[in-house]
Amino acid sequence: MPTPAAALTQDAQLLTGLPFEGTIKAFYPFWDAQYRPYLLDAVRALPPEHYEWKPRPEMLTARQVILHIAEVEFYWVNHVIDGEKYRDFVGEHADPAQGWTTDYDAPDANSMLFVLEEAHRHTQRWFGLPPAKLAETRTRTRGDGSTRTSTVHWILDHVQEHEIHHRSQLNLYLRLLGLTPPSI
Repeated sequence: MPTPAAALTQDAQLLTGLPFEGTIKAFYPFWDAQYRPYLLDAVRALPPEHYEWKPRPEMLTARQVILHIAEVEFYWVNHVIDGEKYRDFVGEHADPAQGWTTDYDAPDANSMLFVLEEAHRHTQRWFGLPPAKLAETRTRTRGDGSTRTSTVHWILDHVQEHEIHHRSQLNLYLRLLGLTPPSI
């Protein structure tokens, strides 16, 4: 049975930035048409009894991987680009051998899908803006007190790449659990 993402694949394969000329979306035509739908399919494919599974004690659980994708998008887009308040969803455990703690309540697939959608909605707002906004810079202060300046273009590229990376991690978790991940 085709997944929701599979229904978009054929159209996405022919997609270019041309239909979005004059907007930031022209630089990211596949994010909403292909990358994000397959992430959502992977979340839906994860059975609830495996939300807390992780291949090694020091790694993120499957639920934490999903929350981490959302928290990073919130961090870079809402906080760094837009200046909004930020909070972690996943934090370091006091004992590094124990991995991570979950600081965001997402007990089921619907709540995980919701937080991913909520984080991405802010990114989508940027998609409608003119490409000249990509050259704007933002400066952030890192944990060690140093500062780093990045363009909005670099930030959006980083967030997209981060999502693809962790979607792949989630698909690997599904494989390690003996489950078939959504075809991409």
